Amino acid sequence: MPPPSASRKFMYPEQSVPYSLYINRENPDEVFAKLDKPAKLQLEERPTFLKVGALATVKGSAYMEYGKTKVMASIEPPRELSKQTRKIGTLGIVTCTLKYAPFAVMDPTCISRKETSMALALKKALEPVICRHEFPYFQLEIKVIILDDDGCALSTAINCCGAALVDAGIATYDLITASTVCKYKDVEFVNPNAVIERLVSTISDTDSDEHGIVVTASLAAVDQITECFQKGYLKPETVKQLTEHTLTINERILDTVRYVLFKKVKQQLEREKVVNDVIESENVEENKTFSE
Repeated sequence: MPPPSASRKFMYPEQSVPYSLYINRENPDEVFAKLDKPAKLQLEERPTFLKVGALATVKGSAYMEYGKTKVMASIEPPRELSKQTRKIGTLGIVTCTLKYAPFAVMDPTCISRKETSMALALKKALEPVICRHEFPYFQLEIKVIILDDDGCALSTAINCCGAALVDAGIATYDLITASTVCKYKDVEFVNPNAVIERLVSTISDTDSDEHGIVVTASLAAVDQITECFQKGYLKPETVKQLTEHTLTINERILDTVRYVLFKKVKQQLEREKVVNDVIESENVEENKTFSE
């Protein structure tokens, strides 16, 4: 006769309960009432940390913290396409893979849906930036992992990928930057956190109040928008206003990205100079020894 523990395990098999069942579904109006409304509209970026060349095992990489949101991007070396795939065209193909860490969000049930939509938006934003004619019949693979999502995950991923492309030496037309702004009940939230984004996303489109999220990726030097991702119910004039605000924030982020990349190049040139000085001194010593 099997022990009692074994019989209980057979009679009551373990079952997985979705984590979403433990999340309290509050009324949107109650959630909105608890939010801290901005007293004044400030078109500034969040506290930002950016490190280029974070991974040594890939061609190019970058790690970015935008507030509490953390993103890692890596660029694989371009690989040649098969003869059958070459029939698509002469331009290089860009593929984007975006994954969420299991601990990145409170509700894991939404991960697969977010990964699919964000990977498509990321591809649309990056394709116009990359000089695809530089690697015809080749495929460039971009991988992104969201380590922590406290809002602005898509725009942070775009910014991180832009820095990683420069680190990989991939030819681009300009530096790409992106930002997120949303609106709900006549209140505009710049760089919204995960609570605000989740609130706006759960509202039905039949609601009479304006609500929605706008993510804009742009190239400052050529004055071009590569991607404008909009979700929710917003009037055309509101979308225009929110887009203008995101472009202003993009300019602030661009200054940060430029500074980090400039510092990276400067450090690399200094290291190369040190190495060249050592090699030159060794050559001088060898020449002295040979002459003696």
